[in-house]
Amino acid sequence: MLKLGLKCSYYPEQLYNRLQYKPDIIELHLNEEDLFGDKRKQLENTISMLVSNGVEVYLHHPSKYNGQYLDIIHEQKEDYLFYHLSTRILADICLSHSIKCVIHPHYILTTTSTINKENNDKIVNEIKQILSYGKDVFLWENSIYGLFTAQNPNWFEDIVRPLNLPLAFDISHAYISFRGDNRLLLEQIEKLDSYIKYFHVVDSEGQKHDGLQLGTGRINWEPIISFLISRPYIYEITLKDITDAVEMYESHLYLVHLSSHN
Repeated sequence: MLKLGLKCSYYPEQLYNRLQYKPDIIELHLNEEDLFGDKRKQLENTISMLVSNGVEVYLHHPSKYNGQYLDIIHEQKEDYLFYHLSTRILADICLSHSIKCVIHPHYILTTTSTINKENNDKIVNEIKQILSYGKDVFLWENSIYGLFTAQNPNWFEDIVRPLNLPLAFDISHAYISFRGDNRLLLEQIEKLDSYIKYFHVVDSEGQKHDGLQLGTGRINWEPIISFLISRPYIYEITLKDITDAVEMYESHLYLVHLSSHN
């Protein structure tokens, strides 16, 4: 059965809109300030409320610090330290609530995410550090460009398999990495099947990060449905209004309609 997974912050105007749709899963996207003080308390209270109401909760590691995208091997020491501090805090939160957190080794193509052996060795060592205290907590998400992406032909052999990494697989990111090739996308999902524990479901034209509603891009969803049925996922659609999840819900209806005709 296809589940309804929605994304939002834990701020009430977004959260209560999502709850109107009666989701099975909610992913809470976090900002850097959400991990400290009163905001952390509010976050943990929200997690407890959702779990007690039968909603499966996932967190998403902050994507930025001081306005810059984070990178696990960041060249700026302060950013590097925040990456590791934030993962320790999130590991504590997730372990205490028995939930999981999505994390990116990197987001955009930077010097440290350029595909070469030196950076590969660095990223493996940094992930190992986090696995030492967050092995059962973090789901590692593929980006579009760089080392931890389908653009790197050896990312499975050199990083994922040796570390036995549980993955959060963003379907549109892989599709864009493959320049809009549906055959390569499906082959990748089949190859990574036993490592993928969670999906980000979003359509794309396959040229750039566009966050499209399902059915409005070029991804062939029919052969992917069987993989989605067997594990959790959320619709990660770019919304016209961040406080209204209608495009996510309509994406779900599209997928349900497709599955009913297979």
